[in-house]
Amino acid sequence: MRYEEFLESFLASDKSLKETIKKVSGLEGKMQKDSIKGDIKSLLKNLDALKNAVSSLEEALTGVEESVSNFDYRSYFTSGEFTEDMLLGLKERKMDTVGEYPVFEVFPTRIRIDGENQEVILGKKKVPTMRPKILVDSAADLVDKLESAPFNAQAFAQDLENAYLICVLQEKAKNTGKVNDHLFYVPLLSCYKVMVPLSRSRKEYDEMAFAFDLARLYNEIKKGDFVTKSGHTCLFGTGRGKSVRILDDTGMEQLISTICFR
Repeated sequence: MRYEEFLESFLASDKSLKETIKKVSGLEGKMQKDSIKGDIKSLLKNLDALKNAVSSLEEALTGVEESVSNFDYRSYFTSGEFTEDMLLGLKERKMDTVGEYPVFEVFPTRIRIDGENQEVILGKKKVPTMRPKILVDSAADLVDKLESAPFNAQAFAQDLENAYLICVLQEKAKNTGKVNDHLFYVPLLSCYKVMVPLSRSRKEYDEMAFAFDLARLYNEIKKGDFVTKSGHTCLFGTGRGKSVRILDDTGMEQLISTICFR
């Protein structure tokens, strides 16, 4: 059973429960008024009606309980149906998604599915839901929040250039005379390790966050006439090193691996 099927069943049984609870509450209110008015005959009549309503309440509650117990949420996760429904929802929202179970990249964040414990982690936080639609909505809200956050392209570019220069110096030490300043392409992830040298710091600013900043810098450069504070042009390359996956301002995937400041 898919979640939306379960939800339809649950809401139908819950509607009956809600209506019965309303009836019980209404009869109790009438009995209170009858006692205040001294209308014992009416009170006894409403008391009998309340007894029947309570019986109906038990039946309605049983119906709700059955609808919940009929939904095998553990199997829903472990069978892959949850993942299928999530991916379909992300596709319908036109959200860029790559990866495979249990980790999916929804740039610039990730979704991790823990089928064994029926848990979902969006970014760095658990999302207390087993309904794919809610997860997709939460992912969309998080992506919107990240994309709308302020970004200082000049400051990031300067930090990146500083890391780049350190990498160039390291290469010079290895290859004397073979490296020219501001002509040499450095792997982006080498720059990342210089910028974030401590492993505990990388938990706060991981490679996905770095890729997102690269994407925003990439899009600034696309606009034209972007130079760093030191007056250099920033060039991305696709040469040696592990590629970093980003999305440009049109939503197209770009794979960049190196950088050069000239």
